[in-house]
Amino acid sequence: MATAYPLPDGPKIAELLGLLFDGLDVKPGGKFDQTPASGSWFGVCGADANLAASFGAAFSMLPVGAAKDAAKARELTGVMIENMREIMNICSRLVMDTNSPHLKLDQIYPCKSLPAPATALLGAAGGRREFQVQLPKYGGGVLTFVSV
Repeated sequence: MATAYPLPDGPKIAELLGLLFDGLDVKPGGKFDQTPASGSWFGVCGADANLAASFGAAFSMLPVGAAKDAAKARELTGVMIENMREIMNICSRLVMDTNSPHLKLDQIYPCKSLPAPATALLGAAGGRREFQVQLPKYGGGVLTFVSV
């Protein structure tokens, strides 16, 4: 039987990720595109191409233009991918509580090459919360969390 992890709310996301990014704005809503052509990424949570590029660039303070170019091309650089992996690992704290077992991210995947279990999880999600996340200067996009 799968372990149930709680879905976070906007204030919890803003509190945790606000430690990483000044001026972060989180609002409920958005639609996460998990199609292979979307450029989205998935690990503990999902980030669309725009948010993945923004987070990936801002975490290392890469130029804003690098984020915009990556979002437009729907392709992250190696540094952006490593940054997204770290950010998604940090996001694992958002889906744990005092009753859930420890969760540690192993790897993140572009939606175009998700392993079968991750594809099944996204397709059969018992619950889903999506958020519009904005980073000053860099832009933003959709962040999603799913629960089985």
